[in-house]
Amino acid sequence: ADFESVPRCAARDQCGASPHGFQPFQFGNAGRNILDGPGTAYANLALMKNFRIKERRNFQLRYEVFNVTNHPNFLLPNRQFNTVTGGLINNVNERGRGGPRVMQLALKLEF
Repeated sequence: ADFESVPRCAARDQCGASPHGFQPFQFGNAGRNILDGPGTAYANLALMKNFRIKERRNFQLRYEVFNVTNHPNFLLPNRQFNTVTGGLINNVNERGRGGPRVMQLALKLEF
């Protein structure tokens, strides 16, 4: 065996340390709530007009716009740190609250 008091290595900053000795983000060394996602921003708008026909009958014309500003709302970061995209935010919320702008027109009869 070749025993020396000073280890031989190619790069000075890697002498004596194995890059495989320290695994990042294993159970126990990752803190709680270390990943924080972006907030959501959306605004809705609704316009309506009631038309009275008789005492107990009404027509209601409604125009509603969801996410008026069409602001993108991103999802949470990727939680798999053993991939290339670990910790990256690479998708947007396409459904539910904060999705793309949606407009609807409705005519409602109340009796």
